[in-house]
Amino acid sequence: MYITYIDESGKPERTDSENEFVLAALSINECEWKRIDKRVTYLKLKYFPNADPGSVEFHTTDIISHKGAFKGMDVAIRMKIVEDLVKVVSETDCHISTIIIRKDELTNPDLDVGMFTMKLLFDRLCLFHDHMNLANTGKDEEYGILMIDSVDEKYDNKLRIKIRELCKNETRRIKNRYLIEDPIFVDSKYRHMSQLVDCVAYCIRRKYRSKPGNPKDKETFEKLYPMIEKKICTCKSA
Repeated sequence: MYITYIDESGKPERTDSENEFVLAALSINECEWKRIDKRVTYLKLKYFPNADPGSVEFHTTDIISHKGAFKGMDVAIRMKIVEDLVKVVSETDCHISTIIIRKDELTNPDLDVGMFTMKLLFDRLCLFHDHMNLANTGKDEEYGILMIDSVDEKYDNKLRIKIRELCKNETRRIKNRYLIEDPIFVDSKYRHMSQLVDCVAYCIRRKYRSKPGNPKDKETFEKLYPMIEKKICTCKSA
């Protein structure tokens, strides 16, 4: 089975000051889960040796903005944490699927950006599972489960209904053959993989951000992005 962790960076609302909205998915085979989880635990012990690893959340926005546990931490150390998280992704057997939306380029003013982006990502994940099972000829089929970072009860329920609809819809060009019916909504504070995909989504958004920012920050994310890019799935439909 493949476990896919999904998180967003930016806001789907058009009124938000950031134009880019990113939805990213990190897919790992169940046999890789423990190995990757240990690497994230090691990083927490490295940077917070006196803390319980379960009490530390690597939330990239907090790391960059020196909030919470990262308040007062030197910028060089904070950026090294982000780099180390990206390195875990780049050095492990995982796969990234992602959608980037530039809200100012959307022509339909009534489009629900969040649900539209999830539909596009869902299609990408169906292609990914098709591709992995095609390469797995002669072996048991491997299915997929979605673990989505919870926003709030109302939004989660809306998203659950949308995903159930996508799972069952047999009229679309891209078929769902392997994703199970119901997503699981999780609290990223307790999920190391959710914290990794949070970092991935953040770095992708900052790479493609149209709003001018700190040149030093731009240089950092230009450096980190190639480590992520090599893990991005480019599966095509048959």
